[in-house]
Amino acid sequence: MKIQKNKVDVFYVAFSGGKDSIVTLDLVQRSLPHNSFKVLFGDTGMEFPDTYKAVDYYSNYCAENSIEFIRSYSHFNPADSWKYFGPPATVNRWCCSVHKTSPQILALRQATGKTDFTGLAFIGIRSSESAARSDYDYISLGEKHKGQYSCNPILEWNSAELYLYLFTENLYINEAYKKGNRRAGCLVCPRASGRSDYIARINYPNEFEHLISSIRYSYADNFSTDAQLEQFIYNGGWKARKNGRDINVIQNYNEVEENGKILLTIKNPTSNWKEWIKTIGVLSSVNSPYTIIYLGATYEFTVSGDNDLQVTIDARLAKTAPSFVKLLKNVFKKSACCVMCRVCEADCPFGCLHMYNKKVVIDDNCHHCHQCHNVEKGCLLYKSTEKPKGIYNMNSKNQSLNCYSHHAPKMDWFVQFFKYKEKFNQHHTLGTNMYDFFKRFLKDSGLTKGNNISEFALTIDKLGLDSESSWALMMVNLSYTPQINWFVRRIKFDEVFTKDYVLSLLIDDGAKETWASDIWSSFSRLADLPFSEVGFCQMLKEGKKNTALTRLSWSNPIAEVILFCLYKFAEACDGYKQFSLTRILDDDIDSVGITPVQLFGIDRDTLTTILKGLAAKYPEFISVSFTLDLDNITLKEDKTSNDVLTLF
Repeated sequence: MKIQKNKVDVFYVAFSGGKDSIVTLDLVQRSLPHNSFKVLFGDTGMEFPDTYKAVDYYSNYCAENSIEFIRSYSHFNPADSWKYFGPPATVNRWCCSVHKTSPQILALRQATGKTDFTGLAFIGIRSSESAARSDYDYISLGEKHKGQYSCNPILEWNSAELYLYLFTENLYINEAYKKGNRRAGCLVCPRASGRSDYIARINYPNEFEHLISSIRYSYADNFSTDAQLEQFIYNGGWKARKNGRDINVIQNYNEVEENGKILLTIKNPTSNWKEWIKTIGVLSSVNSPYTIIYLGATYEFTVSGDNDLQVTIDARLAKTAPSFVKLLKNVFKKSACCVMCRVCEADCPFGCLHMYNKKVVIDDNCHHCHQCHNVEKGCLLYKSTEKPKGIYNMNSKNQSLNCYSHHAPKMDWFVQFFKYKEKFNQHHTLGTNMYDFFKRFLKDSGLTKGNNISEFALTIDKLGLDSESSWALMMVNLSYTPQINWFVRRIKFDEVFTKDYVLSLLIDDGAKETWASDIWSSFSRLADLPFSEVGFCQMLKEGKKNTALTRLSWSNPIAEVILFCLYKFAEACDGYKQFSLTRILDDDIDSVGITPVQLFGIDRDTLTTILKGLAAKYPEFISVSFTLDLDNITLKEDKTSNDVLTLF
């Protein structure tokens, strides 16, 4: 890739004080005039003490050699930000945005005098460091940061070559490496290994303990003894945090839907919502109910209260204007939670958003580009401290809503699986990612158990892939796995759900925004299979694109599948095998079990007929009793869902 100099506003070395950036700086300063580039150090406030010594050394070196050296840093003390946001975690690394990326962007804006600058960063990335970095190019656009160029001069160097260069050129080396550290990043990092934590703790006990005390503060209420808390910290349990459930942080934003209204409650907002609303559009009314013009359409919402706000939105808008509702929710999340971390300010490419004197100020000439809404869930602090939402929140291992990425199965995969059975692993033609996700699907659908083909799969093989029973039975099993369970509970029958609305529901219920499109792709792939005939969905298209879906009831439900579904329902409900027809028909009850009504959309009359027929044909499996109407359904205690499979 060739880059014209006049297309770049600032050339700079991304300097961390580690060995890679030291070598990169030396190479660049030998190659370019010293007045043609800058050096940028993102000071997180959490660096190794030895890193600060290295940074001071090279800062002085740059001063002596007429190279501009810039230090960027957040106005937050890390100990304070960890208490606001909760300790960072492996999948919740808000710290990078707050303490590094955003301060760097703001510092470069000040250095260039441009809010929408284009930079080229010389970065000490090496392909041997990770699989992801092995795919990097020497020069790229947007690989590290959107709209910014990256140049990786030591991309193909290995560690031996790096150290040979350091010693040959007699460069100052960060003392952290001499003390056993393999990296020179943040002192306490959720991505660091146990070994790295141990070395850091031994070498820098006071600085290490200063950050650990913030973890202790956040989790103290969850442990009955200090010893349990210390063991949790020592084992790195804090690194697995995915939300705000277990930390000592009060979130002052709440959202419910009832009686056709979406109700938002904000207690003691930290910033003015009327400033944030400018990022969406212009209010066309002074008092509640407020009206606002967004993308040429006019929408209405109400706001009441002063210190505590109550916001009311017509729930129908969530379907007809999901993007507007998402942004409006973001406005009040920002108003509720904003602590002026300046991430949104850095995201604004036009410089219309300002944070100073503990106030948010948005220019009246805001471009409504919505870049300040790029943060997932609208606010970084809200995202980090969000409380889980009941059954839709998936926290344990392998409980992600994004079960199959964009590799949901195709019919040919099933054909190969049943053709080769136990030898499928050796003979399939799937790519690596396809195979990995299909293995997950085979397990979820009950077709494999452990590493072997299951008895359930043998039943499906006997029925054949042209049988609706096969796909309906698999749907029963899949309904207890995260993605399909969410679908069954959230997507109602005989309604049209646009893609944007489905994505907004997924995000509201805990899916990462970066996952939502993958999950939609998964639904699209599954809809191409006969699942669409047994209560899943059919896709609605505009041209070649799937733009909406609708879920249709199973038109000819097979009685034995319904019996299998009832046994699975009972087993999920702690083995309680007696329940009423009214219970089965009520899909609003919060329960782990999935009923035939929820899964297949069966109406009362059809279900009643099926149950009567099952009781007459299979009295050893099910009995029903009558009063004025069908009332009690009893499944036999000595039978299981696996026993039902013998009926096929």
